Amino acid sequence: MIKKQLIIGLMLILVVGCSKKTEDVAPALVNVRLEIAPASQSTTIGGTAIFTLKYFNEMEKLVQTPANVVWESANINIATINQNGVATGVSAGQVQIRAKIANNEALALLTVVSNNTQVATISITPLVQELVLNATVTPAAIAKNNEGAALAGKTFAWQSNNTTIAEVNANTGVVIAKGYGTTTITATADGIQSEPTQIQVIRTSAFSGRSQGSAKLKIENGILKLQTSADFGGSNAPDLRMYLSNSSGNVSDAIEIATLTQRSGAQSWNLPIGTNITQYRYVLVWCKQFSANYGTVDLGQ
Repeated sequence: MIKKQLIIGLMLILVVGCSKKTEDVAPALVNVRLEIAPASQSTTIGGTAIFTLKYFNEMEKLVQTPANVVWESANINIATINQNGVATGVSAGQVQIRAKIANNEALALLTVVSNNTQVATISITPLVQELVLNATVTPAAIAKNNEGAALAGKTFAWQSNNTTIAEVNANTGVVIAKGYGTTTITATADGIQSEPTQIQVIRTSAFSGRSQGSAKLKIENGILKLQTSADFGGSNAPDLRMYLSNSSGNVSDAIEIATLTQRSGAQSWNLPIGTNITQYRYVLVWCKQFSANYGTVDLGQ
């Protein structure tokens, strides 16, 4: 009975001790990112297509786009574009559209067709696919004309932008996850390329200890993120932090990611620039004030 009371007392001390909150860690800043919308579209010879630019700041927040945007067409013999993002078709073919602000840029595709028998766009589903290492997936591709009608009987050639991350069968489109990180795959028919589809090979596993749910590391839009699952939770102790560590029992060599202000549910944090997806093995839920572990995810080697 005395032993049981001592254990309960120690647990209470631990929880109460964690109520003394230490200074919050500042959110990690990321590189400014540009995104053209839509990423792929089509028009006719003499027709126009409008592109818009989204600007994401160092906090990955969508903010007002600066005025100093430079729009460019990679081939003005196929299409031109003015500085308001309005492109005009010149001749049949596909051209890359570029928007630049200082040292940042974004790319999109414009296809110009002369009639509705020609491939105008190719879409791949799913547009973003998360895979674990060695998993496979078979995306689907569909070709459409400039009016959005499907074109039957098209044969697609598949390609991966980085085969060390994901390989794709050139004929069938079957994707195999080969390494952690993100790459893109494309499908081409009649010389027209699809919008790149993102393949994210993630590191993930379930929590053990006093937390439930799971956590994962993934690269999204060039940003390394730590995310928890919708069923994440398990502790209401104050002053909890999320860490990445190479030890399951301490944070001496760890990187502090965020204060756990929301104790349950799906959450996402950007990791500091320069952090590698394979750099740390463990995700820890940690009471910073008294060095207590409230949950561990082993992401494996």
